Amino acid sequence: MTQKSWRKIILRCPTAVEDALSSYLGDLTGSGVEIIENPQDSTISTIYAYLLEDDPNLPDTLNSIRDYLQDLAQQFPAQPRTVLQLDSIEDQDWHRKWKESFKPFRLSANLIVKPSWETYQPSPQKKIIEIDPGMAFGTGLHASTRLATELIEEYLLSLPEPPARVLDVGTGTAILAIAAALLGCQNIIAIDNDPEAVSAATANIKANHLSSAITASGTDLDDLPGQYDLIIANIIHNTLVEMVTTLNHLLAPNGCLILAGILTGEQTENIIKVYESEGLLHIKTATSQEWSALRLGNK
Repeated sequence: MTQKSWRKIILRCPTAVEDALSSYLGDLTGSGVEIIENPQDSTISTIYAYLLEDDPNLPDTLNSIRDYLQDLAQQFPAQPRTVLQLDSIEDQDWHRKWKESFKPFRLSANLIVKPSWETYQPSPQKKIIEIDPGMAFGTGLHASTRLATELIEEYLLSLPEPPARVLDVGTGTAILAIAAALLGCQNIIAIDNDPEAVSAATANIKANHLSSAITASGTDLDDLPGQYDLIIANIIHNTLVEMVTTLNHLLAPNGCLILAGILTGEQTENIIKVYESEGLLHIKTATSQEWSALRLGNK
């Protein structure tokens, strides 16, 4: 069997951007990232990620990483710049080792995430989300996913009955759509503009036996029919700004909009300002580390 060759991405970064950078790389590469702390300098970390050497999209992906590093430098002007290095390696057991480190964890008060290869017996009131992190696009470990899930759970548990229609924008692995389904929602559309994400989402939906409740699709946001009582979008600040008018039109009267993937401070303040200018009401902000998630509604 011929071994695959991999391009190893090595990023030495200030710890202030570690969370944002590791989340971005994990979503981009579709596999885990490895974070090594510096015992001599607690302000610096090293992040390793891997891409197939024969991937035809490799040059574009590397350019995307460089562009993202420039964006980070603008967002964190007081921090040292991240240093990017590249190396080539043969297919070893790095992915197996990373899988060994991925264990079940609590995503919210009532939801537990576990990888497909782990066994876990939850307490009666807890529900399990099974995610294969090797499939790409988010495992629930990132703070923004946790924050979004907590806001979803809080909102759904406050209702006498689940929302009639739910939309998950930029679904990735469909982890937030799955969370909503396990909390009672039965008519969920999960969309993503990346075909690989749609495939990953579909597989995870099937693995969690929720195909009757969730449909994963590559449908464009502008082409969706009707309105939705709950809309979830865990993306990034700039994309959320671009989507404001469309999301507002898609939100049904008395609906709930949950946004995540936003850095605290200036980004959070700007999202609130932009969405309130469209007539939406800011209801709650949840924060963890340097990340925020927002709950908004109709006035």
